[in-house]
Amino acid sequence: MAYDFSVLRHVRNRRKLSITSLAKKCGVSYVALSKLERNQGNPELKTLERISRALGMSVHNLLALADQQRPVRAAEQTAKVFGKGTCRYVNLDGTRVFLIKAPKGAAGAEPALHDDDFERCFVLDGRLKVKVRDHEYILGPGDGLCWDSFFDHAYEALEPATFIKVLTPKRT
Repeated sequence: MAYDFSVLRHVRNRRKLSITSLAKKCGVSYVALSKLERNQGNPELKTLERISRALGMSVHNLLALADQQRPVRAAEQTAKVFGKGTCRYVNLDGTRVFLIKAPKGAAGAEPALHDDDFERCFVLDGRLKVKVRDHEYILGPGDGLCWDSFFDHAYEALEPATFIKVLTPKRT
């Protein structure tokens, strides 16, 4: 996998650090940092740990930034949900964002197709019952709920409802 470490310059500037001060703070030479900021070189993990610690972030987050610098664009898709509801959604690099309009009585259990995700629900209008495991939550406008989608869960619109559902992949 090829990483673009030129992102280091952006992170360093956001932290209001000069390249010299970052070099002193992390114990990596000015020359090595300069090369990385020009995307030249392939740092060892130990070097990345020192740099990320000095920048106040995890190595994982630094690598994620170096892995994907360009925004991800996706086209909207539509689907029927819960038998009666409609859904608009996009898949943004594995994170799926749904805008769901459900008439009163629309209900459904989610299939176990996304047990490697965290699920978030945010109600825009109406009332929604969300059952996660053995607990029921009644959500109204402005209410949100987050859970590990590994667990059994189901939705029911207690009145016409519009809500946003976000499925975020678990990162290992």
